[in-house]
Amino acid sequence: MDSNDVKVKSLYKSLKVLECFSAKTPELGVTEIGKMLGIYKSNVHNLMTTLEAAGYVYKNPINSKYGLTNKMLEFSYVVTSQLTYQDVVYHVMKRITDEIGEMLYFGVPHGPYVLYMFNAYPKLYDHNYPIRSIMGEKAPMYCTSLGKAMLSTMDESEIRERLNLEKEAFTIHTLIDDEAIIADVKKTRERGYAIDDIEHENNVRCVGVAITDRTQKLIGGLSISGAARNFDDEKVEKYGKILLDAAFEIQKRL
Repeated sequence: MDSNDVKVKSLYKSLKVLECFSAKTPELGVTEIGKMLGIYKSNVHNLMTTLEAAGYVYKNPINSKYGLTNKMLEFSYVVTSQLTYQDVVYHVMKRITDEIGEMLYFGVPHGPYVLYMFNAYPKLYDHNYPIRSIMGEKAPMYCTSLGKAMLSTMDESEIRERLNLEKEAFTIHTLIDDEAIIADVKKTRERGYAIDDIEHENNVRCVGVAITDRTQKLIGGLSISGAARNFDDEKVEKYGKILLDAAFEIQKRL
């Protein structure tokens, strides 16, 4: 929907304000939000005080910046409680992560982004590679194995639509040209799994596959991620096959 079609513009602006917050920017000032959205500071201030009164944001008394409150978690719980696949997916993820000793992530498509829903860590792990939860974080589809795996299930027009955003070169290996990305997605479709070859984070390689239900409807994607030094081509191929088997198992159990 175009913003010109919005009936209640103040509500629309309030929701866009909430979207400004992320794991990288958990607290924001009025000036920062105004620049991000292109609206006057006075308007931002009115929106923030209203959201604060409703309990959706707090104001840090030390730096006068705003952040989201735990009330937002209530919506997260409502959404995840309706996901009929999460128990099946997580059970498979946990079994695999303990078997191979690597981290697994599950994400869903969110416009041109991957929205990470949950992750699984092995019991024994090489702590030279940092463990962190990225649940609720977003990452562009074009430079992640999850994103490229999900793009591989779409026709070219939809792929181009989801690539229609300002692209950032996160590393020297990041593909930002649409034609190069589409060619990589086609390779993904041919072999069945996608590779993030140090494209989103330095020194990190990932292998990902798309997860579909029995009707071939896209649900999300599953990936294995780890330090690039431990992910040679032989291991990438091995993990790709493991993930393809996992995707088939999940599909059968849904």
